[in-house]
Amino acid sequence: MLWIWSVPDNFPNNKIGEYVKESGTDRFIFREGRLLTENINPPKVVFECSEDELTDVLPNSGHLILVSRKVLEILEKECPQDIQAFNANIYIGDKKIPNYCLINVVNSLGVVNKEESEFTSIKGTNAILKFDKIIYRFNNLPNKHHIVRNADYKSHVIVSDNIKDAFKKNGVHGVEFN
Repeated sequence: MLWIWSVPDNFPNNKIGEYVKESGTDRFIFREGRLLTENINPPKVVFECSEDELTDVLPNSGHLILVSRKVLEILEKECPQDIQAFNANIYIGDKKIPNYCLINVVNSLGVVNKEESEFTSIKGTNAILKFDKIIYRFNNLPNKHHIVRNADYKSHVIVSDNIKDAFKKNGVHGVEFN
């Protein structure tokens, strides 16, 4: 089955990090679903909570995939060919927090069955604005992928059962799969 990487519904707003615009590489570069070969300076993300309140996955206003070393190890074990990792610039106030990574998903795949899905397009374009119902073209990611960007809607990160199950087994917090 395919799953969308999401912020948990009950995640407190005051624990969502704030992406600091122009503090590094633009956040949209990380949505392209390609291997990044240019010089990358991970942008700064600031949290207004205590360090012990940070979770394994750090939801943030820039929709960057920020993960602990624990999550990085899971991803490197399950799908090293699907990710690229950079040391993240995570802050609480002026204090830089170590041991978090910014993940770039290096593959993009058209997973949506547009004929059977229900969605609204951005006026005057074929770009998808929002989904009312998503139907996928297949039940499993092809080519041994376990995490990809949805080429039809790049905000969606799609994962396999393997990733979902590994996160559950290892007690990963800060993400849910829909």
